[in-house]
Amino acid sequence: MAPQHSFLRLIGLAVAGGLLLAAANGCSSSRPSQSAADRRSSSPSPSGPALSLLYTTADAELVLRDARRDTSQRLATGVEFTGHRALSPTGRYLAFSYATADSSHLALLDLTDAALQRVHAVSGRAVYSLAWHPDQERLAFGHYRRTDSDERGPGGIQVATPSGTTRDLGCRSVREVLQWLPDSSLATRTSDTLYLVSTEDCSTRASRDARRMYHIRYAPEGRRMAYIYRELRYDRSAGDYVPDSSLVVSDARGQNSETLFGDERQVRHLRWGPNGSELAFDMETEDSPHRQIVVHDGNRPIFLVPPSQTTADQVFPRWSPSGDRLAFALRTADGLRAAVRLQGQTRRLGPVEGAVWGWLDNRSVVVPGPDSLRIQTLNGTTRYARPAPTALIYVWTRPVS
Repeated sequence: MAPQHSFLRLIGLAVAGGLLLAAANGCSSSRPSQSAADRRSSSPSPSGPALSLLYTTADAELVLRDARRDTSQRLATGVEFTGHRALSPTGRYLAFSYATADSSHLALLDLTDAALQRVHAVSGRAVYSLAWHPDQERLAFGHYRRTDSDERGPGGIQVATPSGTTRDLGCRSVREVLQWLPDSSLATRTSDTLYLVSTEDCSTRASRDARRMYHIRYAPEGRRMAYIYRELRYDRSAGDYVPDSSLVVSDARGQNSETLFGDERQVRHLRWGPNGSELAFDMETEDSPHRQIVVHDGNRPIFLVPPSQTTADQVFPRWSPSGDRLAFALRTADGLRAAVRLQGQTRRLGPVEGAVWGWLDNRSVVVPGPDSLRIQTLNGTTRYARPAPTALIYVWTRPVS
């Protein structure tokens, strides 16, 4: 196989805004700071890049950073980001989840005017899942508490709008949302079954067995999905049953499936390209002792880097907004290093803690390092750097004012 450096294009990320938190009635949560001194430090004049960063600190503070003015705003304390966020199709609203000492919350931020509203809150630790309507500002979200046996416990599925309305769909069994599909149905799941349900009353439109389906990833347009199909097979040499995991691609209902790679390839970290025509992942290959990032374009797999040029494991692919480039991590003897593939060359961008966070734009990569958070250009120049936060929630460009 030969390398390919022209992937399909997608919608670019464009967001702007700020943040404010609100708490649920009856649930203990952090409160926005009311002190002007706490909220914003002074700065002589705007001089930095037009960026905003939202993150949490080691002191459990939620902080909004204005890089241009070199100011920080402490929005709340006692907050832990729980890893779920989703941007609306217009790029105007950001939904994200967080937890406090005794409650879980879902908030919706208007990125045009920094207005934030509480969407949902529940006592205890809950797991959220988020899915925006393909072309409307409507958010479907699921929530549940884990049981002692690590199953999906009490919860539900609701639909919220930026106008402040929230409607429960009345689902009896499903608690997790996967995707809002083009036909207006919701792809949801339980531990055993994949359901396509109505957004009016949660009535079932289609279903299939999902007991062996893991890491389900719908393409952005919602017409295809990829997943790891895992079962046990008997290994005669071992005299026992062993896991057998394959990469499968199918339509949105789980039908018309095609197995792309079997267990011997150990496929991990599935990432659809922005327009849903290409799927990136890392896997084992016969041609190299190192893990390779591969892009499957619907017809054939293509190595991001030719195996003959591979000197380290390539993992955690991240698409650029335009869909024609990939950032990733190199697993070297000195630790993980962020990298991009550009003009037939692998350009290293320095240490990274886990995966590259993503792209700020088509020319800048957000790299969370062990000691600092960096925004770097493709030639390695650092546009902006700050001490590493505990959890980076979002980074976006904002208009100069």
